Amino acid sequence: MKRAFVRLAFCAFVGLAASAGLITRSSAVTLSYEYSGVGNVSFQSNTTLNIGGTCSSPCVFSAIMTISGNGPVWDPSMPSGWGTFASATVTDNLNDVVSLGVNTGDYTNGTKHEIFGAVFFPSVLPSTLGISTSSLASILGGLGTVDYSIAINLPDGAYVTPLPAALPLFAAGLGTLGLLGWFRRRKDAPAPRPTTMAT
Repeated sequence: MKRAFVRLAFCAFVGLAASAGLITRSSAVTLSYEYSGVGNVSFQSNTTLNIGGTCSSPCVFSAIMTISGNGPVWDPSMPSGWGTFASATVTDNLNDVVSLGVNTGDYTNGTKHEIFGAVFFPSVLPSTLGISTSSLASILGGLGTVDYSIAINLPDGAYVTPLPAALPLFAAGLGTLGLLGWFRRRKDAPAPRPTTMAT
């Protein structure tokens, strides 16, 4: 019985590890951001992507930034409008840099979409990509929402492995196996012998 449990635990461990690897490997990744507010509001973020695989030289990376938003509901009795700007810098450990920026301009209400893309050509495959984003919105006359995203496309043969997506699954699998082993050991443990008092 113990051998069967060990075999089952090993298969589960291998399955979880393999599924974690399959889930996180990707040749493209999109980072999405959203924030809401009234007046002048801003948002910044920094993300590091780990790159794996191989590619022919030069390696072509592309980045596209998209921005959209919903301005406040128009009220004829008060001034209303909104505008927003977002920028991103994509760098790698080889000192290649891509800069992106989009601007919605000024609008009284409704939704506006802007797209801006760029490409860079590292001579060899970098090990990391660093993405820094910044966005500023000015929203007058009520609540507004800003959405923007950055899509990173990798060359053939390269892939992104974001660790935060894999670690929870991996940790959950290890925790489950540990609990199963603990329950099994507890069940198989011999019952304590009753103590007798000498007279």
